[in-house]
Amino acid sequence: MLRWLVPAGAVGVVALLASGALSADANTNLPSRTAAELLAAVGNAKVAGFSGTVVEKASLGLPELPDIGGLGSSGTGLVGLLSGSHTARVWYAGENKQRVALLDQLGEQDVFRNGRELWQWNSDTRTATHTTLPAGANLTSPAQLPTLNPSQAAQQALALIDPSTNVRTDRNAVVAGRSAYVLVLTPKDGRSRVGSVRISVDGKTMVPLGVQVYPRGSQRTAIDISFTRFSDAIPSDDNFTWTPPAGVTVKQGDTDSPAPKGPIHPGLRLTGTPDYTTIGTGWTTVAKLTGVPSLAALGASNGASNGNPTSKPAGALLGALPAVHGSWGSGRLFQSSLLTALFTSDGRVFVGAVDPQLLYQAAAVK
Repeated sequence: MLRWLVPAGAVGVVALLASGALSADANTNLPSRTAAELLAAVGNAKVAGFSGTVVEKASLGLPELPDIGGLGSSGTGLVGLLSGSHTARVWYAGENKQRVALLDQLGEQDVFRNGRELWQWNSDTRTATHTTLPAGANLTSPAQLPTLNPSQAAQQALALIDPSTNVRTDRNAVVAGRSAYVLVLTPKDGRSRVGSVRISVDGKTMVPLGVQVYPRGSQRTAIDISFTRFSDAIPSDDNFTWTPPAGVTVKQGDTDSPAPKGPIHPGLRLTGTPDYTTIGTGWTTVAKLTGVPSLAALGASNGASNGNPTSKPAGALLGALPAVHGSWGSGRLFQSSLLTALFTSDGRVFVGAVDPQLLYQAAAVK
């Protein structure tokens, strides 16, 4: 989910303070914990199951985007999760029983994992994909349904804790009606556009309930994910089984293809999307995408708006961005308070929550 932002610590959050989902003034009655004690508790948490509703909001200053290189347009796919508000329901009953339902105005996309059986369902296209997973397969997070999960978002942010990060606790809060601790991560590297990451941790289960990312120098969240409803009861087995309705087109998934990069299950193929790699480490990591159309190709075809009347063609959008050049070549640069993206003329894309100079350095690496 939003895996372009994972390396930069900008994975997931909901505008908790603004929406009222998180109240920092509530009396939580939780015992006091230091940051080190809280980190240890999160790392050692053993949860048999939970379920709930997750809301993801992103405000990155992006225009209505067409589909570029199979990444989806605004409102769909990975690009769609970079703007607006999205809701998902999640069920978890162990590493071999999971379900995620991504809800939108047109329908629903679901992933059902039960043992080695994996079903992916799109109610809009009425298509389903069935995959038999390898024995011993771990958690499933298919690329076709980007994960809206504060737990995974928090794990990505916590993985960045090293000498480059200041860690402290803040006032306790209430998230989804549950008392929660609050961890605050602050990058020391001034080249990162992440100002801070706030992680709300359930006081009972130690499951992360919400993650907020603030741009450098801003008091407003840019990306956020939070549970608005959470239950620590183990979901019943009927939540993880699914039978295709009549008239549905069923495809067989391929577990033999090489695995894509990122938090995707090893047996799942990411079809029709660019290759994804990373350059650098920690808060200043840059995501590199190759295999997307070149700027010339997008300009010649004028892109694709996918029938969305408010979505401008890719060529027009990219052509409106400032032109940049250097020893790495030439291209177009997008900047917001948190996210920067470099689209090179030869069909590469570099994305990160970093200052542009780091994108140029990444583009110079062949």
